[in-house]
Amino acid sequence: MASGTSEHTVDESWLRATKDGDIPEVATRDSRLAAILALPDFERFVYVLSVLEGYTDRECGTLLGVSPQQIEEARIRALQHFWKR
Repeated sequence: MASGTSEHTVDESWLRATKDGDIPEVATRDSRLAAILALPDFERFVYVLSVLEGYTDRECGTLLGVSPQQIEEARIRALQHFWKR
């Protein structure tokens, strides 16, 4: 049951991230995961924390030891990665 709950949470997070067309819709869940995993480490951490989990730039910066500006720039790079796919 835990894995079903976890999958449901990931799907809801993905829907929040894509609901306004912020990133292109990806056909399958496996390809979404592959796209996230293809990000460089820092951009992947920022994407997951800020877009999927909803942390603010300030919270992400505190967790990762960088400025909110660096978080914003990394999120933009991550989103550009998806737009190029």
